[in-house]
This record gives sequence, C-alpha cells and structure tokens, in this order.
Amino acid sequence: MTTSTLLIIVLCMLCLAISQAAKSTPAPTSRAATATDKYAHAGIYETHAREALLVAAKRMQHIYNRKRDIFHSLTQGRGYSLMQQGPIKQEIDNDYHSLVHELALNLSVIPVQQLKNATLRRQVQRLSKLQLYGLDKADLEQAKEMLHTMQSFQTSRLICVDDCTQMVAMIPTIKTQVIRTKNLKDLEYYWLKWRQVIGENDLAKSSFIDFVRYLRIAATYNGHVTPSRTWYLYYDSENFQRELEDIVWEMMPLYKELHAYLRYSIRLTYGQQLTESDGGIPAPVFEQIISQSWYPRPVFRTPYPKSQLPTVKQRLEEVMVTPVKINKKVAEFFESLGLNHMSDAFYEKFSRRINDDEIGPNCEAEVFYFPPDVALRYCPKLDYKILLQMHGHMAELQYNLYKKELPFGLDREPCPGFGSAIGEAAIVSSGTPRHLHRLHILLNSTLSIEHSMNRLFRMCYTESTESVQKCRWLFVLPALWCDPSRNLPPYEHELLLIDLPSPMDYKFISEVLGFEFYRAFCLASGEYKPGNPDFPLSNCDFYGSKRAGNMIKKMMQQGATKHWRDVMEIATSERKLSAKGLMEYFGPLFIWLKEENKRLDIQTGWDDDIGIVNITLK
Repeated sequence: MTTSTLLIIVLCMLCLAISQAAKSTPAPTSRAATATDKYAHAGIYETHAREALLVAAKRMQHIYNRKRDIFHSLTQGRGYSLMQQGPIKQEIDNDYHSLVHELALNLSVIPVQQLKNATLRRQVQRLSKLQLYGLDKADLEQAKEMLHTMQSFQTSRLICVDDCTQMVAMIPTIKTQVIRTKNLKDLEYYWLKWRQVIGENDLAKSSFIDFVRYLRIAATYNGHVTPSRTWYLYYDSENFQRELEDIVWEMMPLYKELHAYLRYSIRLTYGQQLTESDGGIPAPVFEQIISQSWYPRPVFRTPYPKSQLPTVKQRLEEVMVTPVKINKKVAEFFESLGLNHMSDAFYEKFSRRINDDEIGPNCEAEVFYFPPDVALRYCPKLDYKILLQMHGHMAELQYNLYKKELPFGLDREPCPGFGSAIGEAAIVSSGTPRHLHRLHILLNSTLSIEHSMNRLFRMCYTESTESVQKCRWLFVLPALWCDPSRNLPPYEHELLLIDLPSPMDYKFISEVLGFEFYRAFCLASGEYKPGNPDFPLSNCDFYGSKRAGNMIKKMMQQGATKHWRDVMEIATSERKLSAKGLMEYFGPLFIWLKEENKRLDIQTGWDDDIGIVNITLK
C-alpha cells in the first residue's frame, strides 16, 4: 500500500471521527469558539496538502527539464526527427497525467474551507478536479484517440476526385479549390463528398459519441451531473453556458445585418435561385465566404469595391528583412508597455526557427514553458499574417515570464482563453493603420472612410489571424451549446452526413474578452476617445502606454491565484463577459450595414422554419 493511499485512509478516518464527535458535542456558545472549531484540524489538512503539492512540484520540474531537452534538441540541423519526437512527447504526457491524477486523488479528500491559507486553499481547489485528465490511463488514451480521429478528418487524404488517381485532403487541397472556384456545383460536390467519406460506417458519428461518453465519465469523477460542467470546469461559474448565449444575443443585431447583406451579395453572384430573400445561406457557400475573407476576388461584395485595401507584402519585406527582426519588433511592442525585455541571451539560447521539413501550410510558431525559462520556435517566413500572430505568441511568452514566479498549480491562466485574450488585444492593436505606419509599412496612419469600411467588413468574418479579424465565431459558433447562424446545407441532413461540432467556445471567449481588453487598454492609453472621429477604437494603437502595460502586467502576475472575474476586473472594471468592446469596434460597420440594407430594401433575419441539425452536450 502506497504512502498516498495510507494518507487518504487516515484522512477519511479523521473526517469520520470528527463527524461522530460533532453529533455528541454541544453546539459552541460563542463566536470565538465557532472560529476555533472551524479550523480545529486545519493544521493536519494543510500539512497533508503541502506535502502532496511539494512532491508534485518536484515531479513537475522533472517534466519541465525533459521539455527543455526536447527544445534544445530541435536546433536546426540536428536533434530529434519528427518521428522521434512523437514517442518522447507521449511519454511526457503520460507522466503528466500520472502526476495530476494522483495529486487530484490526494487533494480531493481535503475540505477546502478548513484551510486557513488563501493561496493553499486556491491550489487545492484548482488541482483537486480535472477534465479529461481525470480519466484513468486507458480511458484517457481512448478519449485522445477519438479527438485525434476527429481532428484528422480535415487533414487526412480521404477524398477521391476527378479520375481518382490520388486521394486528397480537405486541408489544404480542397480548401484551396473552394477559395478559388465560382462554380456552385463544385462547392456542393466537395461539401457533400467530404461529409459522405467521414460518414462511412458511422465513423464521424461514432467517434463523437465515444468522445462524449468519456467526457461523461470524467464528469462523474468530478461529481458533475452533466459533462458540460466538466467542460467549463475552470470557469468556475454557475450556468456559464447561459452567459455565453447572452453574448451571442447581444451581438445578434450586427449578425443579422451582416448575414442579410451577404445573402443579398451571393445571390447576385450565384443567382436568385440559390436561396430565398429571407432564407439561409447554403453551407458550402458560407464556408467559401469565410475562406475568402482576404481573397482579392471574393464572391461577395465589399462596401466599396473600387477602394481596394493597400498591399503591405512588399513594404513589409523591405522593412523587416528577416524573421528575427519581426520577432524583435514584436518584442519591442511589449517592452514599450513596460513589460519584460527580451534579452540577447533569449534570442541566442531560447529562440529557434522551425526546421524546413516541419513548415506546414500555416507555419505556426510554438511557445515553450519550462520554468525558470521560456522559449520560442518561430516561423521563418516574412509574412503579414506571421507579424500579427507573433504578437499573440509574444504575449504568451510575457505571460509565462510573470506566472513562473507563482506557486505550483497557480502558474497558469485563470481560465481557458484568458491568456489568448491578452494576445488578441495586442494583435488588434498591431494591425491598425496607426501601428503599421509606426513600423513604416503603411505611408499614412489613417485610411479613407471607404478603405476603413472595407477593412472592418473584411475583418468581421476572416478565417484566420491574417489581420484583426474577430467576428468569425458569429458564423462558426460553439456548436456544443448554440447555433443561431441559420445556414442551410445543400441537402437534407442524414445521420451519415453528420456535421462534427468543434470546440470553438474557448476561441469564442478569448476573442470576446480580447475586444474587452483592447477597449480597456485603448481608453487607458488615450488613443480611443469615444465620440471623437480622430481617435476611433478601430484605429487605436496602445503601443507605448505604460498605463495599459500596468494593467497587462497586473493581470499576468495574478496567474490563477484569483478567479478570472477578479483578474478581468483589473482592466475592464467589469465582472461579467460582454460584447461591448466588439460592438463598439464594429459600430461604424453596423451603422453602414443598416443604412445599406434599408437602401437596397434587404430583409434581415430568416425564415423561422429553417432548422439546423445540432448536437448538444447535456
């Protein structure tokens, strides 16, 4: 019998003895006695908790050391190959699961309210419950396999087209075709073909149902009746799903106007027979619209088609010269706010370019965290998208530098998506004409009214972080809980054509919160002055603002020591998620859409008979 097991048994016996004693002991007669009895056994509980956390922290440091070894082995020209990395990363993940699973078992028997120390109380509260890592090893491996299967549907070569000489994948082959074509039959063919393939033998349906089953098992370990409570575990809020739904409805007026304008626009492209004037947009066409957000010849009409947005590619290459200079310019953004300076030693020891054989279609950078150090593997491309994305990665590096000083288990973000939200705010700021002018990439710090409106319109549903694009989730809403988008598939849904929901809710939260942070930082910097057309929110660059930087620093320094609402309040002075920042940002576009739809006599909304097949976790 292990020491941990003995400790658990002893604690259980102690709790039973306390319970029996309480039945025979008279109620305390004074407040002082009540306070004393409340913490009568706090010392025992605290000792047990501290010992368990100390052991876990030492084990975690071994895991960090192995991650550091992997990073240093990835220097270009030597080290592990991609095939060698897989088993090593799997071994590390297994060790981490074993650590947190055993720790949760140890801490779950401790009555949290009996702990006097607030930090220790928070550690026990956070680490005594788990999400999928609450499963045993065999079930966890199966759940991860289900996730991997569902994620591979888009990147695996599953589809046979034309003469069937070779199989192709949804990403990147078919997606590229979808972006470029204006043939409706091709769009419908690819949309249907892919869903038929993943629907064969109920592969998609069974994978999803199996995953939900494991999520239910994890929920029971946490004492949750529904898996959604475990899914939103670290938001630590009652009825959090309802709060997200409220945000969707808060933004619904903007969504309806945009949806109506796009429906009108694509009926001009594909013909009036495509859909009714008050109907939904066929799913293949809607996916194409999202994919074409920054495509120069889209199927939809921008507000001012003759006012093309300026091209920044050539000038960016002339100014930035190398990817390393991009990294240093991005680091300078955060340093201007008064955050950590990224030293030459960091770039020499902990910054590595991604190897050529690892560069995929998206060329995503990777941030490493192995306290006391942080590290970065960056994309070696000179690209506007990479420039913006790097602000998100550098925000994560800064976050890691601050939270590494915190106790074990609290050196993380207070809830999923919180750190990304700070990065999103930096991305929005760095993509403004004002900031691009500061970098000498744009000639002017402002755009004309026509160019500004086209920029807002494009941003409102772009698919990736090519620019400050924060509206995609208006269309790709978290299907696990809500879907008011009213977009029609080209054929009736059947079970074999099941649409897999994607966990977009964390992304949704980070983008909504990102706009809230952006608004707060802009107000603090004085670069956004409501009602002043010379200082609109959509062109606010909070570069150099120490007031904004202090907000960011204070939030990062908190880690998970406090509830995310407490940390959010530092910047926003609010304790509830809201779409206020986003609605203010896209306010000029909202006004334009309402006026244009009225001028063209475009009906907003959709036929109430339109339905969506949806899967909800209950």
